[in-house]
Amino acid sequence: MYILLIGTSSLERFSDIIEHPDPTQWKELKGLLVDQTSNINVVAALTLSTCASFLTTSGPTDIANWSHPFPYLCILAGTVFATLSVLSGVGLLGFINAVQPNTVREIQSNHLKFALTVTLLIMPFLCLFTSGLASITGCLGAVWFGNSTWARTGVTIGFVWFILMIFVIFGSLY
Repeated sequence: MYILLIGTSSLERFSDIIEHPDPTQWKELKGLLVDQTSNINVVAALTLSTCASFLTTSGPTDIANWSHPFPYLCILAGTVFATLSVLSGVGLLGFINAVQPNTVREIQSNHLKFALTVTLLIMPFLCLFTSGLASITGCLGAVWFGNSTWARTGVTIGFVWFILMIFVIFGSLY
């Protein structure tokens, strides 16, 4: 699954490139991985600035209660996870630029290195996903602590729709 999340279309293609190293295909694969990781880093950086703006401004209406500790802590957690996504993405970019086919074969033969590499590969996406989930939960909490029944209903329906979309997206990856 981690290969799917960073943009390689199939494990078979990845394995074929590793077993029969072709410099052109290897360069193309590394370019694809760098592009996907860079995209995640850009989104994480934008998420980071959005969370920071929510933490430093107050809401203009009483629909959402941003002064309650719960939404504030959720958005603060979203900021921390967005930062972790950027940092792990930078580390992953360094790893991708340095990795060679023989390095991948060595990683496959050592269980600890394999587990650490898989962790590094999924960290930018996983941290960005967690950041988004924490921030959305904070927004939902702010509305729930606010004074509008219609806003509570709308946000609850939107959150349920969001969870269903997550299941559909992850279900389609298998």
